[in-house]
Amino acid sequence: MMKKALLILFALTLFLAVSASAEGESPLLGKPFPDFTVTDCDGNAFTLSEELKDHEAVLINFWATWCGPCRNEFPAINNVYEEYKDKVAFIALSKEPEDTDEIISAFRKKNGLTFPMGGDGDHELYKYAETNKVPVTMIIDRFSNVVFLRIGSFRTADDLRRTLDTFLGYQYTETAVLHSIPADTAMATLPVSPARALRIENESAQKAVIHADGIPDICFYILNGDTAHVIAEITASDSTSDVIFYYSDAGFTPRFTPLKEMLDPERGVLAADVSVPEKGYIAVALMNYSMVINGEEDPDMIQFYICRSAGELESYAGTLKASGLANVTVEYETDADAESSADAYIIHVLDQNGDPVPEVIVNFCTDTACVPCESDESGTIVYNGTPYAYHVQVIDYPEGYSCDESFEMYTTETYGEWDIRLTKD
Repeated sequence: MMKKALLILFALTLFLAVSASAEGESPLLGKPFPDFTVTDCDGNAFTLSEELKDHEAVLINFWATWCGPCRNEFPAINNVYEEYKDKVAFIALSKEPEDTDEIISAFRKKNGLTFPMGGDGDHELYKYAETNKVPVTMIIDRFSNVVFLRIGSFRTADDLRRTLDTFLGYQYTETAVLHSIPADTAMATLPVSPARALRIENESAQKAVIHADGIPDICFYILNGDTAHVIAEITASDSTSDVIFYYSDAGFTPRFTPLKEMLDPERGVLAADVSVPEKGYIAVALMNYSMVINGEEDPDMIQFYICRSAGELESYAGTLKASGLANVTVEYETDADAESSADAYIIHVLDQNGDPVPEVIVNFCTDTACVPCESDESGTIVYNGTPYAYHVQVIDYPEGYSCDESFEMYTTETYGEWDIRLTKD
């Protein structure tokens, strides 16, 4: 079977927009970097030796205006610059000769960037990176030695913070080379589910599925509004340092959000608000970043599109037809007559794509007894027991599905509705 990354435009865009990253094993590491002076796009001189008189380190970023991964990491770099500029000197140098000071200045203003930016069109400094790729980030410590070299973009601001912190503070007394981004050791307690899932909370969102020969179904949500309220669900076995939430903006520029940044502690959910353009569509996904960035297929990756009209969806389907795919059809899901009751515990059993799963049996348990209940064709379980904080366990499910056997949940002492996720194999 073809990999998902080759099947739909979103995955292709994702593959092209992120670049494989590597921390350098360059012979330059641990050695002095030659003193230099460059002029930024505002006409200010930036001299390495002078900057190290007032800062503990210097960060040099090589980029180009045409580079998507460069644009993707700039918001993170800018956030860290604002926090660290008293300790670390930043300079971003375009290695593209056609990026004049005027072009760079306009780019900087358009993207709301505040760190110094300029050009290195003659590659006097970029040549030391010994690569033809961008972005490249180099860190020079207080002793004028190169201590870190990364080819590829930083995924998050936290990744950059942890890298810089290695070379800052009174405890840094001698040059120490860093070959990879330090692992995030911060503990975050995140809610878990039986299966990884991604869903939209907007009640007005209509689901549609595009079918075509030779490819998996493509899920769309048509949104009546400009903001999608997205909820992510992960399993206990998901690595919170690798699994991330992805979305693209209207220009398909990738945005990556670590799970811990999505935590809404009051609701106990992983939530994100995503802007949806009036025209076109965006893509969202929950995926193992480490696998995808290395060209592997993440079998548990969840992905779908969001648009604001059926016309945008039909336009996308037309693009698939024009690409040569056969039997392209669009199926719109209608609102099912959901079974509801003001005096019941209601559980919706869904797979990772939001489709109902019938014939799932769960136990509603007190301290003394358990009552088994089965989901109907709409994936709904209704239990009219006495109000109690029931311990709910999944005890059986159909073939073709899997569930984290250790999963368990508790209801409140009042009636309400909950979702349980299974993975469709």
